Amino acid sequence: MGTAEQKAAPAPATVMVSRQVNPGREREYRRWVSRDIGEAEKFPNYLGATILAPQPPGPNVFHLIHSFADEESLRAWTGSDVVYRLSREADAFSSLKLQKATGMEAWFALPDVPQLPPPPKWKMALGTFAGAYIVTAIVIPLETRWIPHSVSFFGTNIITNIIMAVAMTWAIMPGISRLLRGWLYGSQGGTPVPIPARPGGPRP
Repeated sequence: MGTAEQKAAPAPATVMVSRQVNPGREREYRRWVSRDIGEAEKFPNYLGATILAPQPPGPNVFHLIHSFADEESLRAWTGSDVVYRLSREADAFSSLKLQKATGMEAWFALPDVPQLPPPPKWKMALGTFAGAYIVTAIVIPLETRWIPHSVSFFGTNIITNIIMAVAMTWAIMPGISRLLRGWLYGSQGGTPVPIPARPGGPRP
């Protein structure tokens, strides 16, 4: 079969767990987040987490965004007994809201309220252009130095696009979405939440 008939690579998938934390229980929430991420890291194809805090004077809603390499891996996490147990634990000091996002818009899924839509498409386009420019400005000069001239244009193009897809999805765009959050969402962007480190485990 030709390459056009080959199955496309799965897109990364994210789930945003939004919880309204009871006043005075924020410290318990942060400890719970640390446990939650620690459990997620044990699941296959886990890519990492982003944590956002509310911005006064808005509601006391915190957001934990988990990212997985594909929808199947995400479903394995969200449908697990571990998630059920952790959710029951968190119910003692907060109430749950849940939102999913997949594909390109997941790069920009960092709102401070779950009802907030993705940024305007022109802002997403500019952010994506900035990310693509960074990748190509680094990759293309390196390719001209490292890839033999005997490799065809099409072969080089495939390598470039593979590197760009990986770098944009897992490195560049998550960083840009956090760096430009104030511009993308205005005053509604929220702020990252520091969480306690787990003994023997990496920080998210």
